[in-house]
Amino acid sequence: MNLPLLRFILDTSDYMLRLELIVIVLSLCYLVFYFFQMLSPKYLFGDDAPYAGYIYNAMGVVFSIVFAFITVLVWQSYNNVSDAVTKEASNLNNMYRLFSAFPPEIDKSGKEVLRSYTKTVIDDEWPLLKNDQFSLEAYKKILLLENIIIKYQPQNYSQSNAHQQMLSLINQYHELRRSRIFSARFALAPPAWIGLISSSFIFLFFSCLFKMQSKRTHLILITFLGLTIVGVVYFLILFIHPFLGPMAITPEPLKLLLDLAWTL
Repeated sequence: MNLPLLRFILDTSDYMLRLELIVIVLSLCYLVFYFFQMLSPKYLFGDDAPYAGYIYNAMGVVFSIVFAFITVLVWQSYNNVSDAVTKEASNLNNMYRLFSAFPPEIDKSGKEVLRSYTKTVIDDEWPLLKNDQFSLEAYKKILLLENIIIKYQPQNYSQSNAHQQMLSLINQYHELRRSRIFSARFALAPPAWIGLISSSFIFLFFSCLFKMQSKRTHLILITFLGLTIVGVVYFLILFIHPFLGPMAITPEPLKLLLDLAWTL
């Protein structure tokens, strides 16, 4: 899903993200308020305001339930990707340690390819994940590592056992890698995202149709309602793309392999 505006918003700092959401939501709300209150007052709820209030309360309940469900869904998707990255690093570390059970020439070449591959993922592939892409160079290097193991012929039982374990680890790693790449996209499909945003504004705009004696009080109430919705939308947007925004998942587990685990 390619949403240029959402990508632009997420590509800013945490402070700017909140400010942009506040400006967008409140600006639209104030425009609707001005239109109905000043230009088209005939559409306002007058004597029917109490009945409209019942519908407004029901809308709030339905909106809250839907929003809570979608927020939990996005949060779980984000956590799953984060866990997959951690497992990916653990799997690479297991392969690196297991190479010690192979002959020196296989041990050396295998570890060199693993280090090179991990560095490519960190430097080249991670930035591409923001745009739902992956590095062909990294993919070629993991295939090279796989070929080293496939072509190796064990000479004894110990090497055969290590060979089987390494093949299993490589297969597991391919699944983890695919999971990370396929998860590098927005957690919500376009219809769900559009429906959520449109229902948020419908709920806000409905609050502009009530007729109150004090327009100042009405504006204050709408402002606080808008800021409340901004807070919930802000939390949702933070985790809607696992590799984009202030809460983007970093390659820190992989960096620790190069900087610490594989230097000991």
